[in-house]
Amino acid sequence: MKKRKAPVRLRLAALTGAFVAAFALGTVQAPAASASPSDCRASWFCAWEHMNYEGSFVSTNQSLPYVSNAFNDKATSYWNRTSWYVTLYPDADYRSGCMMNSIPPGGSSPLLPGHLNDKVSSYTITPHPVCH
Repeated sequence: MKKRKAPVRLRLAALTGAFVAAFALGTVQAPAASASPSDCRASWFCAWEHMNYEGSFVSTNQSLPYVSNAFNDKATSYWNRTSWYVTLYPDADYRSGCMMNSIPPGGSSPLLPGHLNDKVSSYTITPHPVCH
C-alpha cells in the first residue's frame, strides 16, 4: 500500500508552527537547575522557584501565557528588570484574574506572600499596570 503525503497546506502549517515554537523558545529562558539574581538579564522579568532568588528560574522579555510544565506553580521570588509592568496570573493564558497589583518596573521580592507562593502559571508584561 502506498503512503499518501500530507497536503502541502498541512505540511506548511506544521512547518510554520514549528518555526513559531522555535522562535518563542528563543525568548524564554527555560528553568535552570540553579540560578542567582545575576542570571536575570537586564530588560527581562525573572521568577525563581525558591526564596531569595534561588533555585531554578524562568525569564522572558515578553508576556508568557504559560510558564512551562517544569515551572508551573513554583514561583516564590521575582525581579522585574523590564521598564514595563508585570502582572501575575494563577492560571495559564492570563485567566482567573490578577494575583496581586501589577509589579512596577524594577520591582522585586525575595518571597511572595504565603497565599501567592507557588501559584503563578502565566504573566503579562504591559506598558501600564493591569491591576491596581
